[in-house]
Parts: sequence; structure tokens; C-alpha cells
Amino acid sequence: MFEFLRFYTVYLILFSGIIGLISWHKLPVNKAKFLVILIWLSAIIEKVGYYFTEWTGILNYHVFNFYMLVSFCAYILLLRSLLLKTNYRIIAILFLVLFIISFFMNILYFKEDVNRSYTYSFAIGVLLIMILSCLYLVEIFNSDKILNFKKSVFFWYILGILVFHVPFVPFMLALNWFLIKHDESVFSLVVFILNLLAHGCYVIGFLWSEKKYNY
Repeated sequence: MFEFLRFYTVYLILFSGIIGLISWHKLPVNKAKFLVILIWLSAIIEKVGYYFTEWTGILNYHVFNFYMLVSFCAYILLLRSLLLKTNYRIIAILFLVLFIISFFMNILYFKEDVNRSYTYSFAIGVLLIMILSCLYLVEIFNSDKILNFKKSVFFWYILGILVFHVPFVPFMLALNWFLIKHDESVFSLVVFILNLLAHGCYVIGFLWSEKKYNY
């Protein structure tokens, strides 16, 4: 019933991307503008992934695994740019290296079966992002930024990342370990709902944020 619902997520992405472009004037620095670029990149990946098999005859796992590598590296670098303490920024770099290593180890481990999602790299990436996000929130709550954190586009963007990825990890692992039956309708529904929540956060961030808090 919901088999094709996840393919409509591209419209959620386009909507938040358009709102991001409309709010471009409130994004004064490159790292703020980078958020919009990431959203549009995901829109491109969704369309390429949809037609990839038709164009090449190869399953589209390559497209989404590549996007996972790029997006998670981007998220880690974004969080590093938001962290103020030197120790936290060093941790972010170490996490970036760790994630890249885990990704390529995943490739080597499954080199005889490349047509699969790199679930373990995904889980590791989400764990690392969760830790860095907690450090980011700790810095906010221990500073004057706590008074206006809801007016920062970065807060809403990080929240959107967490809203999508954190619930998706146990779902993906359960599928990978055959703890639950793979049902395309359920999978599509979960992906769509999580994307709806994530892009809802992005849109709120673009609309509610104020330029002076987006540095």
C-alpha cells in the first residue's frame, strides 16, 4: 500500500530546499549556506538513485552508500565548526577519521557483495554524530546561547539530523539481523515519516531563525 511512498520524499526535500533558498539572506556565513547546499545535494541523490538502475542496470546501493559517506562527513565537519572547545574539535576530527575507516572497512568486508547498504557504517556514523551533537548541546546549555538557541538554524538542522537518523538505526539493524520482516510498505512509510520530521525541523529552522544567531 505504501511501497512508493518513500519516493515522494524528494518533494519534502525540494520544499525544504526552496525554503532554504528563500531564507538565504538569513544565512550570513558559508557554514549556514552549506546547510541549504546539503539539502539540494540530497534532492539530486534521490533523483539519481531513483533512475540509476534504469540508466546503468546496476542496483542503486552505490549511489546511496556514496551519499552516506559524503553526508556523514559533512555532518561531522559541520558539528566541528559549531563546537568551541579545542578538545571537542579534536574529537570531531578523530571521529571523522574513524567513520571514513569504518566505511572503507565495510567495503573490504563486503567486497564480494557490493550490492548492499553499509548498515554498520551507518550505525557507527550515527553514533558519532549523536556524541558530537551532545557536545554541541552541552556547549549551548552552558553558555548565553541557551537564551536564543531556538533562533539558530544550526540547532534545528542538527535536531533534524538526529530526528531522522537516531530512530532509523535500530530499524535498519533489526532488518539487517532479520529481527523483523522486511516489508516494503513499512520501510517506505518509516522513511517517509522520518524525512517528514527531519525536513520539518529544517523548515522551522529556516523560517524561525534570525540572521544574528546564524553565525
